Amino acid sequence: MVIFVLRHGDRNPAADALSPAGVKRAKFLAHMLAGSGVSEAYCSDAQRTHETLAPLKQLLGNELAITEFSAAAPGGPDAHVQAIVAAAAALPATAVAVVVSHSNTVGPIIQGLGGGVIAPIGEAEFDRLFVLIIPPNGDKALLQLRY
Repeated sequence: MVIFVLRHGDRNPAADALSPAGVKRAKFLAHMLAGSGVSEAYCSDAQRTHETLAPLKQLLGNELAITEFSAAAPGGPDAHVQAIVAAAAALPATAVAVVVSHSNTVGPIIQGLGGGVIAPIGEAEFDRLFVLIIPPNGDKALLQLRY
């Protein structure tokens, strides 16, 4: 299994939407992941997470299933993390998924999936892309990329 985990694209400080830089980053992400075999996507209910996935959905169409897990529901961010971890852990061993979340939940999601502890993501950091490789047998590996 391969799971890409990232924070949403650059945010417009005046709204829940992506900034022009965030839209550009989302398009770049889509081109990076389009040939990866990704078929499952998880995000929060925030507009900016959906906008980060929109270019990938446009490229893949029905090949990409997007599931939303509210970060504001009862339980807040902790429940959001637990729901994403449970959904991803239930995927088949051959699955490729992408998780688009927030600066305060990316780390706990990676940790919940067994990828270890990452350095905190700063409020102005939008370019970190984590690739968690979970082989059927053996040790998990976590790669950190910048995009």
